[in-house]
Amino acid sequence: MAENIKKVPPKGKIKFNLSLSDEQKLAKTAILYHPYNFIQGKAGSGKTLLAVQIALDMFFTRQINKIVITRPTVSNEDNGFLPGSLDEKIELVSLTHFRGRTFENSIVIVDEYQNLTKSQLGMVLGRLGKGSTMILCGDPQQIDLKFSNDSAIHDVPKLKDSKYVYYTHLVDNHRHEALDELLRLLSAYQ
Repeated sequence: MAENIKKVPPKGKIKFNLSLSDEQKLAKTAILYHPYNFIQGKAGSGKTLLAVQIALDMFFTRQINKIVITRPTVSNEDNGFLPGSLDEKIELVSLTHFRGRTFENSIVIVDEYQNLTKSQLGMVLGRLGKGSTMILCGDPQQIDLKFSNDSAIHDVPKLKDSKYVYYTHLVDNHRHEALDELLRLLSAYQ
């Protein structure tokens, strides 16, 4: 009998131990007003942290009913079904299982979107249903596709003028202070 009882998230503001920088706070404010959001930035800029913080905040304040997370797999997208059921509140969905789905009253996080192909971007954007928000996080320096020109990240500028789209580029480093120097040194030799 107890397994049939659905858990209801608490009402009101929930505090997370995720602190956002001023740059991330500005982006969060804008993201809350747009159904489609693109967050770009280098490694360590807090793209995914921001997306997850927004998703948790929206879920626990009952603005959405579900959090959906996906990321492209470059070598093989046929991952089969990932753990979890449709009745759960956080759903991990492989891109293979995105087609034909509509995510309503949800927040959809697409991590590593620089590894989506241009055709996959259209398919992913088409999954957003009513009452939902999509946040796509990516780094133009981490394209792992065989042909980097196939990356969806190159098509994002075409969408920037839409009133339904918010785009931001994060620059602050939220990881170890050595990261900026190491990334700079690596890119100098490419």
